Amino acid sequence: MSKKPERINQLYQNDNQMKWLSIRAQKLNKLNTILQKSLPLKFSNHCTLANITEDKIVILTDKANYASLLRFQAAFICSTLSAHLPKPIKKLEVKVRPQSEPLKQKTLPNTLRVSAKTADLLESTAAEMQDGPLKAALNKLAKRQAQKKD
Repeated sequence: MSKKPERINQLYQNDNQMKWLSIRAQKLNKLNTILQKSLPLKFSNHCTLANITEDKIVILTDKANYASLLRFQAAFICSTLSAHLPKPIKKLEVKVRPQSEPLKQKTLPNTLRVSAKTADLLESTAAEMQDGPLKAALNKLAKRQAQKKD
């Protein structure tokens, strides 16, 4: 018997902590949108509202030069966001977190080498097989040992 999936709203209605987290995430997202709209365009892709505590705003940026420029605008940022909060904010903390680029795998030339004994075993195994991609691969691997001797 399969159970029908439940809506996310119904799941966290009964769990107070999940409900609180959801409301907080929505609030931070709304305030981040307000922050993005209030800043000059050059900041839009480089900074994000990370957290708000009772007296402090935390903004993440990907470059140190943007962090410096944001610190100069601390009063403006605090007053803009304070207008949407129950208590005024007076401090701005800017943290630099460089965006991580996906790791690029280094493409190395085929450097796998096999011992002479292994090469002989590969050749004998390939000799007993029907023609096909596996036989060709085994022969190619066995030939690497011969190239190594040269």
